[in-house]
Amino acid sequence: MKSKNEFTVRLDTQLYKKLLYVAEKENNSLNNHLLHIIRSNIQYYEKTHGKINAAALPLPDDTQEDNPENER
Repeated sequence: MKSKNEFTVRLDTQLYKKLLYVAEKENNSLNNHLLHIIRSNIQYYEKTHGKINAAALPLPDDTQEDNPENER
């Protein structure tokens, strides 16, 4: 099973309401809609700047502490 990371995003109320509205109109949950936006953004970035080797990138320190795979 793939590990999943969680993070908090702070949005003003108007932006949050609009994001919920768009997700609902596209028959998506808010989580799935955000994943779609994030994937689209990364795809665009890689198309213009080249592939990102995620395996070679470290996680931020606070994420590594919460990730049991990093315990030895």
